[in-house]
Amino acid sequence: MRQGKLSSIELKKNVIDVIKHRRSEVISGAALGEDCAEFVGNGKFLISTDPITGNTASIGSLAIKVASNDVIASGGEPFLAMITIIAPVSATADDIKLIMEDAEKEAKTINLEIAGGHTEFSDSVNRMVVSCTVIGKTDKHITATNPNIGDSIIVTKDVGLEGINIIVENLSDKLDLSNEEILEAKNYSNNLSVLKEGRICRDFKVSSMHDITEGGVFGAVSEICEGAGVGAHLYVDKIPVTELSKKVASKVGVDIYRLLSSGSLLVTTSKPKELISLLEKENIKATEIGEIKGKLPYAIYPDGTKEQLSVTPDELFKI
Repeated sequence: MRQGKLSSIELKKNVIDVIKHRRSEVISGAALGEDCAEFVGNGKFLISTDPITGNTASIGSLAIKVASNDVIASGGEPFLAMITIIAPVSATADDIKLIMEDAEKEAKTINLEIAGGHTEFSDSVNRMVVSCTVIGKTDKHITATNPNIGDSIIVTKDVGLEGINIIVENLSDKLDLSNEEILEAKNYSNNLSVLKEGRICRDFKVSSMHDITEGGVFGAVSEICEGAGVGAHLYVDKIPVTELSKKVASKVGVDIYRLLSSGSLLVTTSKPKELISLLEKENIKATEIGEIKGKLPYAIYPDGTKEQLSVTPDELFKI
């Protein structure tokens, strides 16, 4: 049991030596005794931060992905990240190193530099808490709340992948799944970045983009509609969900449409066919699931039932 910061030797071995310099914008990054990173650049900058508090084996890479997704969905190119790790007193310096190695692997994949942060052990938490702040560059900030009446709503990949991945990682022994199904769910973690589709949608000049996180696709549509003062018709039978996700959601009693969905990008555009074609050429699944219409957001079920949507807590908190 321990509290407080890592020693200088531990910090160098388990954090500083793990991360690599790769971005020209970063003049000075993580180093012993330094409290700030320095970067240069021209034009506009975007900044976003997110904490990861759920139990997951890939908490480091997930922290990078989730914060980067916010920047990407706003039309930006992430280049710098700061990571704060608050570890329970039962953890070790080796546990922190594993998180940093996982985060650095993802940072390398998307060409981002971890330029600093903070690590400590604390009895204020009973599991790892990782908070990541990402800075990105952009020529134009694409807001989530700028859809136009008549726009189509498109979603990439399948919704619910992040939530199902976390559920299976933590409850696999209680779900009566085959080894193949468990492996499929664990591999969902490889599909949680929106970098590739975000770049395509940005260049296509869509009216709005929003990464689907807590509250799932229902929550994401509610957020953009409330922010823009418009409504939507979301056709539930068109929302893409894997068969395994449906199965797991049913077993644990959660609504897949209100479940964490990092990796799925919600996009509004007046040219859905052209955008879907561009995405599919890059092997990115894209589905038209509704339209911006009226003054309130509704989910419309196959039997014609309409449900007014609102922002609600994520289904993961029910488990």
